[in-house]
Amino acid sequence: MQPDPADHPIVQIARDLQPLVAACADETEANGKPPEHLIETFTDAGLFRLFIPAAAGGLEVPPLVTFHTVEALSEADPSSGWVVMLAAELSLATGFLETEHLREMIGADDPGGPRCRIAGSARPTNWGRRCEGGWIINGIATYASGIDHATQVVAAFRDADRPQDSYMSFLEPDQGTILRTWDTMGLRGTGSHDYESADVFAPDQRTMKIGSRPHATGPNWRIPDNGIASWLQNGGQALGAAQGAINEVVKHAKLVASKSDSRSLAEREHFRVALGRAQARVGSARSYVREMGSLAWQSVLDGEPNLDAVAQWRLANVNAVHAATEAVELLFPAAGTNAIHRRWTLERRFRDLQVARRHNAGLDFNWDAGTRHMLGMPALTRGAAIPDRDRYRTDHT
Repeated sequence: MQPDPADHPIVQIARDLQPLVAACADETEANGKPPEHLIETFTDAGLFRLFIPAAAGGLEVPPLVTFHTVEALSEADPSSGWVVMLAAELSLATGFLETEHLREMIGADDPGGPRCRIAGSARPTNWGRRCEGGWIINGIATYASGIDHATQVVAAFRDADRPQDSYMSFLEPDQGTILRTWDTMGLRGTGSHDYESADVFAPDQRTMKIGSRPHATGPNWRIPDNGIASWLQNGGQALGAAQGAINEVVKHAKLVASKSDSRSLAEREHFRVALGRAQARVGSARSYVREMGSLAWQSVLDGEPNLDAVAQWRLANVNAVHAATEAVELLFPAAGTNAIHRRWTLERRFRDLQVARRHNAGLDFNWDAGTRHMLGMPALTRGAAIPDRDRYRTDHT
């Protein structure tokens, strides 16, 4: 029997950090990125190494452990949770580098190492041309969450001579230029700016072809659906953001009224109904992720992936993103005029979840991808190992 992923030590570390994360939330929102001391605390705790292979000094934890870790951080502050989430997702790509080169890149053998913080984008929005020993990359990596504190930047690109082939390279941050493009209604504290590469050299040792076989041998790189492998944390981020909103409203419900009603929120039936519906949505969505995730993960560990469970795991993940958003949408009007004031984080979480839902993990094609196995249809893949937003195809092999 698998240990409960919610009881993993790194999840407890994330819970222990909740007061600090929450105390920094206003600063994170105002400055467009978490403060440096918080990033250093996350680094010290290993929160940026969740999916780095163990052979390179990473934690290499199971996906549901990362799910609960990101959920706990996002309960305190959705933007801080998002930054850790994106670093984890991109870190899966490190498993495609040779261990020797990966260890050198992230400083695994340095004192106190590795202290890597990976940011960037897996969308192949750049172009690359072969040169001696590597590639010359030009283009812009979009929505590179956490780029300001990155130690390595992922730039995904298409081969200019063979556009059907895509690659990902790990660059040094000072090789390119951060474009200050992130000015949005929500998740403002994630610093998800663009990153421009102009004739940047990327060595072969730090480049992997999307769709190639990983060098890492752990089960994280044996999940047959690469979309769920890299995006499961999005469900945790959304549910954490929503649970934080619920917790805050419950805390104040007996203490506050509104301009047009002298009764406390707790005394109003329509508020209690909305609260109950919101908590049920969040709780049931979390349970669905845990149930399907546990079944799918055990089958991967056993060497015989349960494709039905894997498909439903994807459904559970996109459902979690939508359910969390809907839960906060229920709470917002039920809280009355309290909801519009910045003294509560409800309005921020409402905005954050509207943006989070626009990530690939929350888009409607995931419902399609998750039901194809149920209908006996060919699997839906989007590009290759790590999908991109703009194209997808049916793979009949």
